[in-house]
Amino acid sequence: IGDLKDIHPTNKFDVGERLARWALADRYGKDLVKSGPLFQSAKVEGEAIRVHFEHTGSGLTSRDQAPLSLFEIGGADGAFHAAEATVSDDGKTLLVRSTQVLQPDRVRFAWSQTAQPNLMNKEGLPAGAFNTAWPSDQPLPR
Repeated sequence: IGDLKDIHPTNKFDVGERLARWALADRYGKDLVKSGPLFQSAKVEGEAIRVHFEHTGSGLTSRDQAPLSLFEIGGADGAFHAAEATVSDDGKTLLVRSTQVLQPDRVRFAWSQTAQPNLMNKEGLPAGAFNTAWPSDQPLPR
């Protein structure tokens, strides 16, 4: 709902609705999905990384029905490469992999100031950016 060229979004309604969701859930005890997917944990699974999220709601999905965008995966050399992310059958996790990284130990999503990714929950709330290699650059558990 933002505009990369203007810090003041013109779509005030959606901004207000997102803020209201947090207040209704946290302060008023309403049972609703208050946020888009937020990184919870990740674990290496062979040549891929399984990513777990909080606030998946009724499942993870793509905003535009296109393949999930702006995922990158890296190995011990610290270099990141574009990666493919697929939603699990239960809609709660992602499996991220790249043919360029056969022994991954880090993953990041939308790690750019101008990123416009398409991962969201089915309630229409966008996922937050994350980088498992920041701030400590420690490899993920296996």
